[in-house]
Amino acid sequence: MNEAFIQYIWKMKLFNTSDLKTTDGEPLLIIHSGEHNFHSGPDFTNARIKLGDTIWAGNVEIHIRSCDWKIHKHVSDRAYDNVILHVVFEHDDTENKLPTLILKDRIDVKLISLYNFMMQTSAWIPCEKNIRFTDEIIIKNQLNRLLTERIEKKALNFEQRLLLNTNDWEETCYQLIARNLGTNVNAEPFERVARSLPYKTILKHINNPMQVEALLFGQAGFLEGNFRELYPNQLQSEYQFLKKKYQLEGIRPLEWKFLRMRPANFPTIRMSQFANFVAAKEKIFSAILELNDIKKIKKLFEVNAGDYWKEHYHFKKAVPIKSSALGADMINLILINTISPLLFLYGQKTGELQYITRAIDLLENLEPEHNNIIHKWESLGLKPKNAAESQALLELKKNYCENKRCLECAIGHKILKSEKN
Repeated sequence: MNEAFIQYIWKMKLFNTSDLKTTDGEPLLIIHSGEHNFHSGPDFTNARIKLGDTIWAGNVEIHIRSCDWKIHKHVSDRAYDNVILHVVFEHDDTENKLPTLILKDRIDVKLISLYNFMMQTSAWIPCEKNIRFTDEIIIKNQLNRLLTERIEKKALNFEQRLLLNTNDWEETCYQLIARNLGTNVNAEPFERVARSLPYKTILKHINNPMQVEALLFGQAGFLEGNFRELYPNQLQSEYQFLKKKYQLEGIRPLEWKFLRMRPANFPTIRMSQFANFVAAKEKIFSAILELNDIKKIKKLFEVNAGDYWKEHYHFKKAVPIKSSALGADMINLILINTISPLLFLYGQKTGELQYITRAIDLLENLEPEHNNIIHKWESLGLKPKNAAESQALLELKKNYCENKRCLECAIGHKILKSEKN
């Protein structure tokens, strides 16, 4: 039991409202529960109640026990002067003269039991036993809301990067794609390399992937030491020249991770793919803005690592590899995690709503992600049809289920309300 639950009960009127009386025995009629206040001050504002023959308008404060009024020091807080009703689960302070409503015996014990179980369970999600029986339309509406929340949060994060880049969309896009290519394992070092090597410098070597590789591998620290083969020695020599030419600043040694990774995901392979990608086109973000067709956007990212990487995973040893192309799954992840939220942000900043629509459409037309969280959702009967739904399910698990925000979730609300009914 917690205060949020009592607030929820009051807000949704999930209690017996017949023959209401205050602790003083005065008849009580709830005309309007009020508006939930998520800021400082009383829990509900602009409420309307009828006490006896008099209608009152003001605020409502919710507590577990009536003594919490004093404990929370509301007595001396002028923000609570307009409280017209104190709603509590238990009444233990007879000195408090505020009109008080006790809910303890008016809430279905099954509802309390279910809520306590959901808050205390160690199951993968609090409603794991009930979610299969929830109406599909309820789940769909919740996922639609969560998709918007997720893409807005990503866009806000991207906006901070955009400000750091003095509103340079091309530079921001370049850095974000680099980070995405690193996946969770090597995201940070990939982004640091991109930030240390301005996109405007890359553009001076357009259509010359070898020089772009030299710049990227050099900044990444992969060209340190001695090499037996010709190509890494060429890159090393080229990098030393370009580093002096552009007065590039070195960055502290990066911790690149190779262990427990498929060779196709090695940072060396990804770095070469990135070099070929940025060297093949001028102004990446402008090119993306011009493309409406998802197949054309995907094609934009269909690149291979350089020829050297058809026989290597790193600079030290030659090993034939199956494919040096950027895979379809990786392209989808770039479109989901970088391109869609960046288009969304662009639409927000420019006021051109078609880009917001395109951002959502992109997710709705991409295959859903495949990871442990999505596989678990599928085992519970929630199989996403597209990336929009898989993104919403990731948001649901990470920011709602793990934090047990069941009272803020339409699915949790439906399950609790069903128990009450």
